[in-house]
Amino acid sequence: MYQNHKRLYQFTLILILLILITVIGFMQIEKLPFFDSLWMTVVSVLALGYGDYVPSQTMGKVLAMVLIPITMGFTTYILTYIAASMIEGRLSKKWERKKRMKQLEKMKDHYIICGYERVGEQVLKELNDHGSKIVIIETDDESLERIPEDVPYLIGDAKHNDVLQKAGIDRAKGLLATTSNDATNVFITLTAKGLNEEAEVIARAENGETINKLKRAGADHVVNPSDLGGRRMALSLIKPVSMHYVDSLIHAESNRYQIEEYVIKTTSSLCNKKVSELSLKQEYGISLLGIQRNGSFMSNQSEDEEVHKNDVFVMFGETQELQRFFNEND
Repeated sequence: MYQNHKRLYQFTLILILLILITVIGFMQIEKLPFFDSLWMTVVSVLALGYGDYVPSQTMGKVLAMVLIPITMGFTTYILTYIAASMIEGRLSKKWERKKRMKQLEKMKDHYIICGYERVGEQVLKELNDHGSKIVIIETDDESLERIPEDVPYLIGDAKHNDVLQKAGIDRAKGLLATTSNDATNVFITLTAKGLNEEAEVIARAENGETINKLKRAGADHVVNPSDLGGRRMALSLIKPVSMHYVDSLIHAESNRYQIEEYVIKTTSSLCNKKVSELSLKQEYGISLLGIQRNGSFMSNQSEDEEVHKNDVFVMFGETQELQRFFNEND
């Protein structure tokens, strides 16, 4: 694709140069003003014939004879390329991408996925299901072909500052380093944290030894897909009912049920109340799975446990009821 564009630009420049040379030649040989010379040149290039101006000098006729076959070749190539591009949708796709890149400049609180392999594809699907704004960074041509048309992407190496800056890392809510290369994920994490310390970075680790390196590089969370997959397979065999329940919590394939997080703000009416006073189950049918406080997670919390500001509730319930809870308590 790049080579085709490059050749098109070269042919166009050569054609323009030939036209300028021919215009000057007609002005000198036929003693015509600039516009009339340009008109004669265009008529010659497009092989429309001469209806008004005709070369009267021998050299003018020779110039036209040389010009017509050469420029016809260039013109035919350019017009054929443009027609093929329009038919195949190349131009329209390119314009759509440019439009989305302009939208990217205004995007904020989005997520950046670095690497669109199998893990990245699943990450995109999950984030899409939750209505998140996403930007993908990828270099592999085959992977780029699989990116949905409505998702903006950048072609480049996510380890480089300028690529992450174009992806809006300074305005991003988080970044996911999902490539299959651990070293690449370490560099991406270092670069992202160097540009935006507030962005939450989730990194993929294929090798268990890389987990600590990614954490030292600044990753907020590290996920080992192979380790998780192996554990899940074993537990599905040993404890199938329990795993089915966990899957229903995590995946919620029907979209009727979801796991959500709710941060207790200083101004929240829930602040300083006891868990028993929240009436989550009675009013909303919501189960409180646990509370995260100061980096520690409390499950099976007491009914007398007092809610503090900045606590994070992890809740499970119907999507509509969770949304009603958020609307009534924000």
